[in-house]
Amino acid sequence: MRRTLPMPSSLRDSLGTLEQIRSTVNRYFGHVHSWLPFLSPTRLELILVRSSLDTQADSVLLLLTIKLITTPPSSPRNPRTSLYLAIKHFHLEAETSSELSLTILQSGVLISLYEIAHGIHPAAFLTIAACARFAQALGIGARRAMGTRKALSLLEREERNRVWWAIIILDRFVTIGCPGRPLVTADPEIGDLLPSDDHAWSEGTIRADQYCTLAAPLTMHMSKFALLCQAARLLGQVFNAVSSDATDSEDTWLQLDRTLQSMLTASLELREPDYDQITFIYSALTALHRPYISHTASKDLANRFDPFIDERSRRAHSFRQQLTDKISANLIGAECLAYRDPEDMPPWGLFFAYQVCVSQLGSNSREVLDALKAQMKSIDVRWNVAGIYLQLLEAQELMLGL
Repeated sequence: MRRTLPMPSSLRDSLGTLEQIRSTVNRYFGHVHSWLPFLSPTRLELILVRSSLDTQADSVLLLLTIKLITTPPSSPRNPRTSLYLAIKHFHLEAETSSELSLTILQSGVLISLYEIAHGIHPAAFLTIAACARFAQALGIGARRAMGTRKALSLLEREERNRVWWAIIILDRFVTIGCPGRPLVTADPEIGDLLPSDDHAWSEGTIRADQYCTLAAPLTMHMSKFALLCQAARLLGQVFNAVSSDATDSEDTWLQLDRTLQSMLTASLELREPDYDQITFIYSALTALHRPYISHTASKDLANRFDPFIDERSRRAHSFRQQLTDKISANLIGAECLAYRDPEDMPPWGLFFAYQVCVSQLGSNSREVLDALKAQMKSIDVRWNVAGIYLQLLEAQELMLGL
């Protein structure tokens, strides 16, 4: 790519000076990296110090996508900015070039993340699907991967593993509103490696003894990203369960409910709970209970005589009450939603807030609903998907006559 794909000078110039580029990269690692740590700070630093930066189009592309994800759309808030469109066009050229590059793949993941966070659909769904195929072409993520002929260091292997997990997470999250839509990535297997220690990753000091697989139990020593990956795997299983007509789907549904509740309990009991990962677990539980969770759904199902529906309704009612209690107690607090810097809010935190609002429509108390709507209104300035959720809520309130 570096030899055959010239980059328009206007696009390269939009990065600014080296000092401005460093400021953009620091902003990225200070915020987005905290909830989706798949880029290597060590390798980004190497990119910045290379004197040949101007000739490496894939490296410049990665820096441009970092600028894209860290730059709020200007007023009027239209996320389809000229920078976004120019980067999308150049990334497409890069994808179809003859040279495969991990950097191109990472750029694609950041573009998909931008589209998810700003509610640009169906582009987000299509972009992450293309990333999955591109990764497999690189030998990443395939069950019997072609692999790479190059000997990889532990840091390089970790980088490839983390970008694949990022794709798995985004593939599942972008599908959460349409659970019948097929995933483009296969469910991870129990022997697959989880990401290593987050601090060691950021410092570039990966050790072989820091790895564990999906079979490992939750512990306070497991990295936050590893916990998020486990939750994403379960979300994929939720999609399979809610769309399955198999005779054993009832047992699978109940087992998933128990497993997610156990993971939630374990995550809340950690010395330093990761509330972003916790909102992802709540989102998976919401997807599992969606047909039964709202007040209106509970009324519609009340007259149906089916033991399994009764059990689901009972668990959904318990989960809805759990949402109200937990959120009123601490999830609206500074650690999770209210008073947080919008830069630090992942898309799954916003989706969770929206789903909680949906569950509260028609309830007697509006305290939780009004608090979350106010927070989403303030976050809309940074992530446009928050405003889209507010529009959906307003439409549902009108339909219900609230």
